[in-house]
Amino acid sequence: MRHIRAKAVCLFRHKHRILLAEGYDPMKDEKYVIPVGGGIEFGEKSTDAARRETFEEIGAEIDNLKLLGISENIFTSNSTAGHEIVFVYEAEFKDRSFYQREQIPGIESNGARFIVRWFDEDDILNGSLPFYPDGIINML
Repeated sequence: MRHIRAKAVCLFRHKHRILLAEGYDPMKDEKYVIPVGGGIEFGEKSTDAARRETFEEIGAEIDNLKLLGISENIFTSNSTAGHEIVFVYEAEFKDRSFYQREQIPGIESNGARFIVRWFDEDDILNGSLPFYPDGIINML
């Protein structure tokens, strides 16, 4: 039986830039960007998940979470079908030095490493890079 996954993600903006993780789907040969975040655990509130996931992935504590919206996605990634409900937050870093870093190393719970970096907000809004999950771009 397949399940719907509940997720919480965070957008960080600074000086017309948005902090996003880089991803690649080899089946589609597609580079894309996604916000920092991940799965909500049973009994965990979405705000707590957003804080936990941000800390686990990039080692940053966050504050001032603001819910921008909720996105529902049915998709295929790496030839696997998925269905997710995503709570989308905007947040701020407690440690202001994160705003000065051009790249931040990230790590998934499975040990996979990735890079998080600042992207020009206009490049994201004009669609020059695929931005997932679908629907988040309309919340910016």
